[in-house]
Amino acid sequence: MKFCILTTFFGSHSFGGDSVYVDRLSRALLRRGHEVHVAFSSGAYQVLPDRLPVCFYQPPSGLVLHDLGHGLAGRISAVWAHQTGRALWFGPALERLFRHHRFDVIHVHNLSLLGAKEICRLLRTQQALRVATLHDYWWVCPLSLLRKNRTAECVEPSCFACNLRSQRPPQLWRNDTWFNEALGAMDAVLFPSRSAMEICRCRGLRHEAQFVLPGMLTQDWCMPPEAADSGGKPYFAAAGRLVPEKGFGKLIPLMGRLPDVELLIAGAGPAESALRRAAKDLPNVRLLGLLDHQRIQRLFRGARAVLVPSQFPETFGLAAAEALSLGTPVIARNLGSLPELIEATSGGLLYDEEEQLAQHMRTLAYDDRVRERLSRAARSGLPAVWLEEGHTKAYLSILEACASTRQRGGTA
Repeated sequence: MKFCILTTFFGSHSFGGDSVYVDRLSRALLRRGHEVHVAFSSGAYQVLPDRLPVCFYQPPSGLVLHDLGHGLAGRISAVWAHQTGRALWFGPALERLFRHHRFDVIHVHNLSLLGAKEICRLLRTQQALRVATLHDYWWVCPLSLLRKNRTAECVEPSCFACNLRSQRPPQLWRNDTWFNEALGAMDAVLFPSRSAMEICRCRGLRHEAQFVLPGMLTQDWCMPPEAADSGGKPYFAAAGRLVPEKGFGKLIPLMGRLPDVELLIAGAGPAESALRRAAKDLPNVRLLGLLDHQRIQRLFRGARAVLVPSQFPETFGLAAAEALSLGTPVIARNLGSLPELIEATSGGLLYDEEEQLAQHMRTLAYDDRVRERLSRAARSGLPAVWLEEGHTKAYLSILEACASTRQRGGTA
């Protein structure tokens, strides 16, 4: 089959789990003989106020990349898309792409700076199967994280005021039901977890064909490398984009109670300076910066546990899944998809309050029997759908179901 994967950020001009997933899915499809195109915008990445430096990305052999907007045109189009929901130059670029390639499947991921309303209208004109994966809550929350004013759980939405308090320009084109009209262009809507699907449903999202398809791990996450050398000290690990919502700042004060254990945090982002200031008097806390795939594996494999203190409901929790696949226990906040990951593997501990977190950290820092029990459970309970073979099989089965529904004349 011939695939077009459409997303705002990709490759060198990307950050976050949506881009990681697109890369892994593309490679999996290519390995199975499919033709894969990825359309994105480098210009959209350049307008982000807190973007990371452009990183090197080597696409796999056979992957065809289409930059829908680079330079000034791409940046202007991205700002226009954010403020109007329209595609400006991205729309004509996509129309040309669709004219020149007869795709069998168009898979939408992050449309936040491409002009979602207009692009979804364009997709209605295409004969290809059309699916969307909702990697975050952007469709139902302008800030993507369901954090009101970026400080607390969003219970009663007040998006206009929340945008202003969060120093983001309001998106006046969004209304209560825009996402249902837009996603109505899709044959199926995919969610990385049951909790993400339920949260979006509670926010009013309606679609007749909704599926849960968790994130994907490459097979090498089940073949861990040698453990990292931490100078002989036991350590906890955490990794992700350094933003307040990830909750890494909540971990640092707790390390004063565990002076003979280290906390190693991998990642980069706008909160890095604040985290370094918070850790300046704690020699057992180290920020490692951005690490590549292999170094993250070594970091996680050697840890007593991987800590996931997210302050918002993660839609999947990629770091937690990667740690569990290595047999490393996870201590995670009892929120969003994280309980699903722990339930699926029995390889971790959940907490609601920080005192619980501190108790779990002490247990896994010193109790080898508990750690080994959780490690064995994580490895033996790892769901097949998390790994490339099982995930790709489930993905293609969803597409087959959508095609069958189309043939019967129904709505997928």
